[in-house]
Amino acid sequence: MRQITVISRSALLNSRAVSKFCSLLSKGFKVNLEPAVPHHPLADSIRTVSPKTELVVSLGGDGTVLAACERVKGTGVPIFGVNMGHLGFLTQPGTGLSKIADEIFEGRYALSKHFLLEASIDAGSQALRGWAINEAALERVSNSRMVSMSLRVDGVEMADFDANGLVVSTPTGSTAYAFSAGGGIIWPAVKALEVVPVDGAVLMPRPLIVDKDSEIEVRVPSNSPAPACLVFDGRRYLDLRCASRIRIRHSFQSIIMAGGYSSFAMRLASKFRLPALGWKEGEGEKR
Repeated sequence: MRQITVISRSALLNSRAVSKFCSLLSKGFKVNLEPAVPHHPLADSIRTVSPKTELVVSLGGDGTVLAACERVKGTGVPIFGVNMGHLGFLTQPGTGLSKIADEIFEGRYALSKHFLLEASIDAGSQALRGWAINEAALERVSNSRMVSMSLRVDGVEMADFDANGLVVSTPTGSTAYAFSAGGGIIWPAVKALEVVPVDGAVLMPRPLIVDKDSEIEVRVPSNSPAPACLVFDGRRYLDLRCASRIRIRHSFQSIIMAGGYSSFAMRLASKFRLPALGWKEGEGEKR
């Protein structure tokens, strides 16, 4: 029998809507309903879905989609994100669960690849690897002090500064943390990474968009005013309590997303309620 895994935000797991949706899907699938994996240390191992799984459906917001990514990484199983939360840039338009169930039964959804970034971290005696579909974020642990860091691209020093943080984003993540920190929006098919400083204390370079073959290196010295934490997709975290070096680059692995809008421009227009009105709003015609 065809198998499908439904990953729900924990607060919705026993809701009537989720139960009804799973009941609809059970007419054609063996349905495995599971809660989203909570935030956890980077070193934790997460179980992937069965290779017999045809599709993973995420019920929640973008955070639930990101949790589902951990379950499908390396399997090739697509994720169909259904927006049942507040933030839903990675999820489908709200068309109703019955209609979505029909789309899944009939396979009426497009597939798109979203590439990942990968990171290698040297932190004292620790040598770990991380990945993200949205971003890797270096953040301060203390609320009162900034983190000292240096930034290099392809071995060339770009900046040496104190800041509240630094975000390295994929195009998929350019509408998330990177955007709120002042970065630009990048179309998902563009093969690039974006580097965005967060509240730098001195003159900082503007956000940088680097080629997919470039290597981004961030170093945190042992005398940084505040310790730092490295967070992937806002979910997997690593405390950096000593001098650390993080090297980030484009990954050849990807996550497959199912469904979606007819174009990325249409998604932007819907999620950001475009067209935006500038300073001419309300002036009307003067001619």
